[in-house]
Amino acid sequence: MRKLFVILVILLVITASYLWFQPDDNSSMLQAGQELRPDYIASDITRTLYNAEGFKTDSVTAERLEHFELLGFTQFELPIYTLYNGQHLPSWTAHSKIATWYPEDRIILEQQVVIESLLQNELIERIETDTLEMLFPDNRLQNNQPVRVQGKGFYIEGVGIQADLTEKTLQLLQHNKTVYQNEG
Repeated sequence: MRKLFVILVILLVITASYLWFQPDDNSSMLQAGQELRPDYIASDITRTLYNAEGFKTDSVTAERLEHFELLGFTQFELPIYTLYNGQHLPSWTAHSKIATWYPEDRIILEQQVVIESLLQNELIERIETDTLEMLFPDNRLQNNQPVRVQGKGFYIEGVGIQADLTEKTLQLLQHNKTVYQNEG
């Protein structure tokens, strides 16, 4: 009888210890649920940044914005980014279906990404891809995805791009083909 009592006490101690030190699954699930829920949502937004002299450097409009403070990013639906040049004129627009803005001024554009020049007589008029990373304030673009670059009378297809919109440089990591169109 004494052995049975000792075994019963040991089982009770083990069960109590397990219940005492077991993590509370409900609180971790609740925290994970809160992380996945945006801290705030905005519709039809416009944000404009200005330099020290008061001139526009870039602006963004979007149909919807969701900010996730704990995860450290802001997500946009149907964003349009406008970049301004040294003469304070709008020079490029970038748009996509979805964009994610990270605090270090890094933006990932996804789904039907199009970069278009707003200036006349530019060699490169349009860049199309599925995913693109934009780095501010340097106005650099990069990816490792299929890309199509279009200009006056030609287009180039390749994989991977590194571009600097301020310096007007563009490099394809892999060139697939270039087609020149006869403007006859």
